[in-house]
Amino acid sequence: MNKISHLTVLLLLLFLATGEALAAPAAAMHKKEKTLVILIHGFCKGADDMQFWKKALAPEFTDVITPDLPTTFSSFETCLKELTDTINAAKPHQYDHIYIAGHSMGGLLAREYLHKHRPANVRKLICVGTPHFGSKLADIALYFPGAGWIWKPLHALKCSARTKLTTPDIPNLEIAVITSTNNGHWPGKLFLSDQADGLVDLTSAHAPDAKHVTSTAANHVKMQYDPETAALIKKFFIHGKF
Repeated sequence: MNKISHLTVLLLLLFLATGEALAAPAAAMHKKEKTLVILIHGFCKGADDMQFWKKALAPEFTDVITPDLPTTFSSFETCLKELTDTINAAKPHQYDHIYIAGHSMGGLLAREYLHKHRPANVRKLICVGTPHFGSKLADIALYFPGAGWIWKPLHALKCSARTKLTTPDIPNLEIAVITSTNNGHWPGKLFLSDQADGLVDLTSAHAPDAKHVTSTAANHVKMQYDPETAALIKKFFIHGKF
């Protein structure tokens, strides 16, 4: 093989090696993309009620926070402030993507947080059994003297407080909802239609801005501990659809 042939082979090997070196950092950067998952519980619940979902999201999602909010006795505004403080403590700006799932009132808190703060890196929001247009049961509860003073979040859950859907104006945000018609709780059987999950009417659980909609067999409370519901959340987070 003459000198020109040797030189040609050498240049070819050098070109291939350079190409691999350039591709490697790009692949490494892709693998280093980090996602923060935020799981928000509902009315009269706590962070412990989000642990089933958290475990179900592993091992694909390891950076998961479950804010523990005073959703039993404190106002909606106080819960929103504590949610904001908890999210800020997790340094969300350091992540490439933020995914949020909220159960019941947790979905309303998520919407208000996103509407107010508009983080540019949030990509997915899923509301599970969320009363987007209020809860008839909250209206009924507020008829009882002192109920709204004791359980302050009821004021934010009543139908008249939710006449307008809070839609976060954030580019590239995909919104999904999970509903149910398993009217498996006695309050729902007494006061709601058959098209309810036991605590929230189907018409309220739907959201006009949701591009992705599906349902689960679990009733409102069991959604938090239901493998099917958790699997649907994980599927949406990974694939962006159900």
